[in-house]
Amino acid sequence: MRLRSMTKVLVLGARFGGLSAAYALKRLAGNKAEIKVINNTRFSYFRPALPHVATGVINENDVMVDLTKALPEKRINFQQGTVEKIDASGGLVYYTKPDGDKAEEDYDYLIIALGAHLGTELVKGWDKYGYSVCELDYALKLREKLKDFKGGTIAIGSGLFYQGKSPKPKVPENYVPVADAACEGPIFEMSLMLSGYFKKKGMLNKVKFVVFSPGEYLSDLSTMSRKIVREMYKQMGIELVDNFRIKEIRENEIADEAGKTIKADLTILIPPYTGNPALKNSTPDLIDDGGFVPTDLNMVSINYDNVYAVGDANSLTVPKLGYLAVKTGNIAAQHLATRLGVQVKVDQYYPTIICVADNPFEGFGIAVKDDTWYGGTTSIAAPSPINHIKKELFHKYFIWTKGDMALEKFLASW
Repeated sequence: MRLRSMTKVLVLGARFGGLSAAYALKRLAGNKAEIKVINNTRFSYFRPALPHVATGVINENDVMVDLTKALPEKRINFQQGTVEKIDASGGLVYYTKPDGDKAEEDYDYLIIALGAHLGTELVKGWDKYGYSVCELDYALKLREKLKDFKGGTIAIGSGLFYQGKSPKPKVPENYVPVADAACEGPIFEMSLMLSGYFKKKGMLNKVKFVVFSPGEYLSDLSTMSRKIVREMYKQMGIELVDNFRIKEIRENEIADEAGKTIKADLTILIPPYTGNPALKNSTPDLIDDGGFVPTDLNMVSINYDNVYAVGDANSLTVPKLGYLAVKTGNIAAQHLATRLGVQVKVDQYYPTIICVADNPFEGFGIAVKDDTWYGGTTSIAAPSPINHIKKELFHKYFIWTKGDMALEKFLASW
């Protein structure tokens, strides 16, 4: 029997979803909840700025939040550790500490924010020839490669999204469309940014860009937005290849499942997205057949009433987008706070694609707000210098607040 004066809430993961949930719950519930965050590193990163790190615009130290300082300052406990599995029926989380020791932790409520898994092992030749901006070490490796790049063809694209199909989350069906790619926003951003990068270096005439997609490129946007991007690429001389499901990266080309090849002297890839290994090791009916957690609109697991899932770990969030991670994190915190006796309005989940593709080298960004994939009618893709400034300010705000996205609604509505 567990004896404690406060309700114990474990948060697994400290990216957008996990940090939003932890900070919001502490703000709402105060001393009604003892919150502990377990994360595999002591740092969280402002991930939307990793392309900027890769192109040398921002220093890596300027995207980091030290969780060992940031969380205790808000009276949230922190434990560095790699989650191995969750026993949802027994209310236990098993993890490995940095020194290799095995540990376990019980909970009254659990918020899963472990994200998805970047399936680099599914792409042959990745270790030798693959580059990315999805993690800080990937971005730093790409930065070194770009410094010495003398010219040639750069292929930028994504691997397949291994989306779960069953059981479905308990939400309106149109909220969870079927996707070939987990999120292609960074691909679009990198194609703009690298064009500006090589233009600034006086090398644009020595570089050819090819953008590839496992399905139809940017299928999460409206038909009109996709047409505008295709026309933009045409004018920029960027070749676009749809339905290219990458299987192998070679020294000077990439190959897809059908054996089709694209010349590539440098390959920048968002690796295939699959369910997190820790979740796949967990209680089987916690996850769907892809390794993601199906929930209702309050982010509560469909099978475990005391378990929430937010961000990329939730099967509901399609595409895997920072804005949706923050939104789901806040909703989970609000809903849990009401269960702890706090009177608070729980936001209604409505999916919308909101992001900014930034080109700092030419001082503009393209702000996207689009819900047409979910049956809505909003489709905005606006290029403007002010959008570049917004992204800069968003980055500064995240670092200043140590990842506490209290003004998320305000930022999203700019």
